[in-house]
Amino acid sequence: MSHALDAAVLKNLEDGYLCSESVLLAAAGHMGLAWDRLPAIATGLGGGMGGLGHVCGALAGAALALGMAKGRNTPGEDLFACMADVQVLAEDFAERFGSIDCRDILGEFSIDLRTEEGRARAMAMRLPELPCKDCCLFAVRALTRLLPAKA
Repeated sequence: MSHALDAAVLKNLEDGYLCSESVLLAAAGHMGLAWDRLPAIATGLGGGMGGLGHVCGALAGAALALGMAKGRNTPGEDLFACMADVQVLAEDFAERFGSIDCRDILGEFSIDLRTEEGRARAMAMRLPELPCKDCCLFAVRALTRLLPAKA
């Protein structure tokens, strides 16, 4: 199953989706879920929470996918099963990349998206050639263990 998710997330990146959007879309497809607003939900998480360099968008997109699959719809429902899976995912992610923060993972490629210069530089970069691709692949591969497959 991992090969299908790998292909989906790489295609999403190639098509121009952000890391957060790419992971969420691939995971939703894996679960057989579709909604035309899915990428929009994850847009603000790209670049480490609105381009601020905080939590990696790939990890944030994966957390959204876990919420779609295992989250609650009412306050009385269990929230800890979903949270436990997000904790495992985040810990594994940090172990693999040394951090869960976009700016730390990108290192020399880190860009300040609050400036015109930073946004122009970001648009000129090939996202799949940066560590973002590896983060997205790691996230969707981790999700294969944690998400239900479509029926």
